[in-house]
This record gives sequence, structure tokens and C-alpha cells, in this order.
Amino acid sequence: MTPTDAPAWTAFAAAHAADGPHPDHQASLDTFGRFVGSWAMDVRLFDEMGRVTTHVPATWTFTWVLGGRAIQDVLVFGPPDDPASTSRGSTMRYFDPRTSLWHVHWFGVSTGTLVRLQGKPSTDDILLEGTDVDGALLQWRFQDVTPDSFHWTGHTSDDGGASWHLEQAMDAQRLPEAA
Repeated sequence: MTPTDAPAWTAFAAAHAADGPHPDHQASLDTFGRFVGSWAMDVRLFDEMGRVTTHVPATWTFTWVLGGRAIQDVLVFGPPDDPASTSRGSTMRYFDPRTSLWHVHWFGVSTGTLVRLQGKPSTDDILLEGTDVDGALLQWRFQDVTPDSFHWTGHTSDDGGASWHLEQAMDAQRLPEAA
């Protein structure tokens, strides 16, 4: 950032960032609000035969935005010593009180991918469903959520949901807050 960008960045951050959830729907917003902070990730990608094709570390950071009505995250993964091979993406998540659903928009800026999903908490996890850019069905799931860890999976179906295969799995450990 150049010195001339600093005022624009400051104004953007002030308009974008929020200190916490909007009080009108705090209980519902806690579905994803509990992830606010930074997480060390262990990311594995799988081929259709279930073999690991990629295994890399990542960092996933969640924060409150837009007056506390949404949560945005940034996922950065790849070899930490090779910035040219690092992938980045961001998700905007917001709760619609009229439908009691979460709307999720993933922007994979390194791959040019845009995915839209929606969902809500189920019995023991959070299930999000949508369609990939190629028309395949998607299920993204947050599981085994504790204050300091969670497991995330991404499944896809090319046959209308008759069968699913695991594309990605991530295990998360909360990072300590910066002082």
C-alpha cells in the first residue's frame, strides 16, 4: 500500500469492519460468529478415487463485517515459502431472518471460482448446499465444532445427489489472539 492509499483503506475498513454481531439477530449470527478469529488449517484435496492429491497448510481468518450483519473470511493456502503458489479466496456469509437461512458466497480469486450456497445448522453441524460452476451439486459441512477446533468437508455430486465424493477436507486449530 502506498501512502496515498492509506486514507481510502482507513475509510474502507471503518465502513466494512464491525466489532461484533448486530444485536437484532445475535443468537442466529453465532452460527458462524463462533469462528471469528484465525485458524491454522491442514488442507487435503482428493481425487474421485479418494486419493489425496494435495496436502498443504493454510490459514483461515473470520471477522464481523457490514454492521455485524455478516461474517467474511479469507482462506490462504499453499507453500508458505512460495508466494507465487499461494491460493487465496474469500467468503461472505450472511443470515436472512426471513428464511432463517445462511447465504454463502465463495470467491476463489486464485482460480476464478464463484460459488453460492445456502444452509443452516443441522443436528451436530452446519450444512451448506449449492451448485459448483460446472453444475455439480455441492455440500460444505462444518463438523465437530469446539471453541478451539473444527473439521470442514466439501463433497460434490455429478449425478444429482445419488452419490457424493469427498473433494476437500480441512482440520482447524484456533490460533492465539494477537496482542
